[in-house]
Amino acid sequence: MTNPLPPTTSNRTIAIAAALAPLVIAALVAFFVFRSRAHDVTVGVEGRRVVEIAGPRLAALPFTPGDALAVRIADAEPTAGGFRYDLRYMAFGPGQHDLAPSLKRPDSTSPEPRSEFAISVAALIPEDYSGELYATPTSPIDLHSRYKLYMGLAWGAWALLLLPLAWFGHKKRRRAVRVRPPPSIVDRLRLLLAQATRENLTVEQKADLEALLLAFWSNRLKLSEESVSATVERLRLHPQAGAQWNRVERWIHSPAARANGSAATTQGNIAKQLLSDFEKLN
Repeated sequence: MTNPLPPTTSNRTIAIAAALAPLVIAALVAFFVFRSRAHDVTVGVEGRRVVEIAGPRLAALPFTPGDALAVRIADAEPTAGGFRYDLRYMAFGPGQHDLAPSLKRPDSTSPEPRSEFAISVAALIPEDYSGELYATPTSPIDLHSRYKLYMGLAWGAWALLLLPLAWFGHKKRRRAVRVRPPPSIVDRLRLLLAQATRENLTVEQKADLEALLLAFWSNRLKLSEESVSATVERLRLHPQAGAQWNRVERWIHSPAARANGSAATTQGNIAKQLLSDFEKLN
């Protein structure tokens, strides 16, 4: 039978550390627990205690000026034979205090003294402070020195940054695409007439062509203030306008042209003639 190998140094160290770890943790917990028990809170800071008390439900006395403690019950949860209280308190002086006198039963008596009712409140100033004043070390950063100089440099740097921004915006505006104006009446007439030389126009396009022709000659002959019927009568009497208007009317409104199947031929011939007339007029 072979003997087991002796534990190595590393294994022995791990075993010792594992054995001491719970003791160290327990010591740290006890240190912080007793430290917190020594002084629950400081003056003017709200503290908390959760206490389970048998008997009827307690009530907190209202605070009156001059009281050392201000106590309130944040929550009271029923338990078997009593209540579990969430007590909140604030002390106005350092030292040992008792929460019991600030609580009352329904018969106006205070509950019996308990260890949970004893609180310790620390002062804002350490107990060993003698009142002497000490000079504080000078801060490595002095924000009060040369304030005007630093702010002037900062504003100057900010102003210099505006120069490339303004120049970039100026160049960008110069490169902006100019918006083309909407097509004029003559341009729209030419487009419709050019289309009419290639294909039949729809009813809506024919109506637009007639309206555009009327608007063109009304502006050219300064007849825009007259009614539509009066304008049409004036156009019929004009040598050039009357000839164009009559040709368009025969093309659009003549039932004979549609009946004998020659509408496409009539439309193309009239459109070419009107295009030639507009090239001469403009």
